[in-house]
Amino acid sequence: MFRTALGALFSLAFLVSASAEALKDAVPHISVTGEASEEDAPDQATLFIGVVTERPTAVEASSENAQKTQSVMNDLVSQGVEAKDIRTETFTLVPVVTEEPPARGAAGKRVVRSFRARNELSVVVKPIEKAGSLLQRAVDAGSNEIEGVAFAVSDQAARLERLRLAAIKDAEQRARSYVEALGLRLGRVIEINPEADRSPGGMNFPTVALADSKGSAPGELLLRPGPQKLMAKVSVTWSLPR
Repeated sequence: MFRTALGALFSLAFLVSASAEALKDAVPHISVTGEASEEDAPDQATLFIGVVTERPTAVEASSENAQKTQSVMNDLVSQGVEAKDIRTETFTLVPVVTEEPPARGAAGKRVVRSFRARNELSVVVKPIEKAGSLLQRAVDAGSNEIEGVAFAVSDQAARLERLRLAAIKDAEQRARSYVEALGLRLGRVIEINPEADRSPGGMNFPTVALADSKGSAPGELLLRPGPQKLMAKVSVTWSLPR
């Protein structure tokens, strides 16, 4: 049932696209890309922290790593982070291998010296002002690896939707100015094609240092995220009456 519905959806999308292309080929038209953007300070941070443990056996490494990771998670929850905002992103357990020098007349061999367990967590922090202190707390509680910090605007999806509508209006205003300069007028809309939104993504790696400035707690990691820019672009095609 799902495959049938999905196939029908793809077929419908293809037919709509094909119909729009055919209509553009058949009538005079104009295509204009509108855009809209805004900048705002992020209000949410995601910390990417890890706990790495190396011990002689796999059991020891995984067991101790689990204990340390749980300790970090418990401490974050005690500081007000909701449990649902703490996730395990990756967990690995790998042997640490060294190469023994070959003896005379014999080939060298690889020897497993220990095992390394690594647990990476993502922690969503709101309000953003708590990010530095929570990052330091995580280190104090046992996290020994910091992958980075990602900053975001929490209602990004709603903002981008508003920007897409503004981009359509911008495209219409541009199109009207073009055709009216030629003594023409816009016809009906043939196609609306949103382009990929430009929004902050991935990890940001801000300058992180032990804060010495006024107003910061001793040992607190100081994070200063800059404003983030959201942008939407939409291409709209209108027919031009003959």
